[in-house]
Amino acid sequence: MGSYYLTLVLYAFLIYWLIVLVLNRKGILQRYNISVFGPILMIRTTKGKKLLERLAKGELRERFWRTYANVGTILVLIAMIYMFIIVVVFSNYVMFTVQPEPTELHEPRNWLLIPGLNEFIPLCAWIGLAVALVVHELSHAILSTVEKVKVKSMGLLVLVIPIGAFAEPDSEQLFGETGKSSVEKTMEENETGGAERGSKKVASARERTRILSAGLTSNFVVALIAFALFFSLLFAIQPVSDRMFFVYDVVEGSTAYNAGMTPEMFITGINGTKVTNASVERMNKAIEEKERVIFNVLDKNGEEREIVVEGGYESEGVQVIDVTESFPADKAGIKVGMSIIKMDDVAIADYRDFFAFMNRTTPGQEVEVQTRVGNFSVVLCKNPHANKGFLGVTVANNPLGIIIVESQFSHVYLDYLRRIPSSFTTLSPRHWLSGWGTLMIMPFSPLPEGGFSTFNPFLSHLYEPVGAASFFGSSIFFIADVLFWTGWINLLVGLFNCLPAIPLDGGYVFREMLNPVLRIGIKDEGKKEKISKVITAAIAIFIASSIAFMLIGPFLLKFVFP
Repeated sequence: MGSYYLTLVLYAFLIYWLIVLVLNRKGILQRYNISVFGPILMIRTTKGKKLLERLAKGELRERFWRTYANVGTILVLIAMIYMFIIVVVFSNYVMFTVQPEPTELHEPRNWLLIPGLNEFIPLCAWIGLAVALVVHELSHAILSTVEKVKVKSMGLLVLVIPIGAFAEPDSEQLFGETGKSSVEKTMEENETGGAERGSKKVASARERTRILSAGLTSNFVVALIAFALFFSLLFAIQPVSDRMFFVYDVVEGSTAYNAGMTPEMFITGINGTKVTNASVERMNKAIEEKERVIFNVLDKNGEEREIVVEGGYESEGVQVIDVTESFPADKAGIKVGMSIIKMDDVAIADYRDFFAFMNRTTPGQEVEVQTRVGNFSVVLCKNPHANKGFLGVTVANNPLGIIIVESQFSHVYLDYLRRIPSSFTTLSPRHWLSGWGTLMIMPFSPLPEGGFSTFNPFLSHLYEPVGAASFFGSSIFFIADVLFWTGWINLLVGLFNCLPAIPLDGGYVFREMLNPVLRIGIKDEGKKEKISKVITAAIAIFIASSIAFMLIGPFLLKFVFP
């Protein structure tokens, strides 16, 4: 997004905030039961209570929801431990040992789970976000109704557009009467088990835990259903073509680069002929025989277009597309874009001659490398993967200055996606953790290395629906995208809220689980409460610090250890 559009967005936001301030000052928002917190509107409604009663009332329904929340509490505890290890233990270990470089993930816009703002999350994910918020808060409200805790209101959080939903149980009933200390509440709770106190019932610890766990449980259930449907849809599509050429890299300043060729493109045709049965060698020969070459390409934005390369390009030698830092070529002064035409007086016409020569070398051998701009004397080191010499360069396998990989990408990639659910078909905890970890990082992993964000606009060109799914036509890919993002966002919302840090649901659940443990060794209720507060506050601060360090750590470490 350019600075012009960012300025427009900023002005629109300031106008919106000004309108909110004026309406709030005139008391207009209060008339409609709308509260204001800075630029955020909290729109409350008492409608929907009949729906809650319909969903929650009745002996069978109440038994189902209590069982549902009890099972969910176990899932929340497992997810709490998992997230604590990932966010606190693993992330800090990686930061201090690996010291990763800052990437797009560390840009402020990508810190928030907002579709369209976060560059990794497409706009279609708004559907998934809305589903996640609604089922989370609705589940809190249903369990509150089951446990006889009054739901005062439900509603939306709006910041220009809806950004959240909420259910508002009576806090006095959920956490205890106002004006009484936690010690008094706990002592009463132990005696009454959450019985009626005067005219108001106060939930017991077990009831609170069920209410707090219900939203997280529903997020996990929705994620499971959405992912199951998404992976089922993958068996209703097939690749359009068996083979294509993937542009792995392009030499900056080369003929292909100047014509508009970029990495991560797929070449689908050359001079009007599909590349289905072609090879890199046949393509290179066709290029060398013609002065003008027309490539049909599909770029990573899903745009199909032609790239025309006029004659006059240099086909002699092999172009250097990358130089590995601190290796022999780099030390000798060989640069990206140079063309190697001879090595020890052996002519290098293309990449095949280059690799044939390097396969005959030995570590420590001195080689005279001749390029168009000069000669370089290089002492080869040992190849990391074989007992032969290593120069430390990546060379183009095409006379236009690009690295092209023959790919059955569409087949291989579809098979990879279809195999992901197999991680959950065993009882091995390692496979389960690996499977969930794969799902979590898919939007951030690049193609063709296992990532997935959407079928549209790019991947939808590579596949077509088959069988009954062909009835949906190209809309099948939009459906798949919505299912994936509904599953992914519900999974992330559930896992994040499981962190044992107040004000997250996981923090309150952790506190409820901590109290009976402390009660075993500490009889003094006042002392127990102080220790409970210290532990929960310390863990919350530690988790918040770990998240902050995970986001800004690469910048700080780069500054401290340049």
